[in-house]
Amino acid sequence: MTDTTFADLIRLIDELEGQAEGYLTLPEVEVAGGQQVDAAIEASILLVDHRTRLDVTSGELASVTLCRLNRQHPLVKELTSW
Repeated sequence: MTDTTFADLIRLIDELEGQAEGYLTLPEVEVAGGQQVDAAIEASILLVDHRTRLDVTSGELASVTLCRLNRQHPLVKELTSW
């Protein structure tokens, strides 16, 4: 990914985080961006956290990967209002 591509992704995720009622999942971010975000994770632009959550409908536990912007990354700081 180039800085331009990273910039578009950062702006998109910043907007998604602003609208979200809770955490964003990695699949939600990838679907919204229309691409894999492995390069952004490797560049420490995105942070991921692996968790287990309870599906209240089925009562089953499910693995989920949460995703958020690294607000300390220089490019993220430059492009967002935080």
